[in-house]
Amino acid sequence: MRKDHLRDYATAAFRFYARTGGEEKYIKHLQDAARYGAKGSGVSNPTEGALIKKENIIRQHAAEFEDIKAVEKTLAVMQLSNGIAACKAVEMVYFKDCWKELEKGDIENRVHYAELHIPASRRQIYYWLSKARKLFAYERGLRI
Repeated sequence: MRKDHLRDYATAAFRFYARTGGEEKYIKHLQDAARYGAKGSGVSNPTEGALIKKENIIRQHAAEFEDIKAVEKTLAVMQLSNGIAACKAVEMVYFKDCWKELEKGDIENRVHYAELHIPASRRQIYYWLSKARKLFAYERGLRI
């Protein structure tokens, strides 16, 4: 059986994006988490210290932020080229219960749910999902 690594990676990135709530919320979450363990920055200017901490957090989690940015760009392109229905399909399928592990049949069930609530066929929804994954790979700089 052939494993589609791009599909798995892109799906995980969309779900990660949904869990984090986007770039700014994820930065805030990481900054809050860092505050628990930090004793002091050693910088006299609090604004400068906050900027340094933010830069360090972004550097340490660079791959995660690249995924988040690629998802944001993908959703923007999808909305411009395919409309709100395409973005809604991606959200309904990939964002739902993003904190839970995917089980067999989850995607198919979510596609069925989406086809009932979006004016689109099952085939159209699968097309949008495929296009979203390919756009994500392009925006992320992955080989397709």
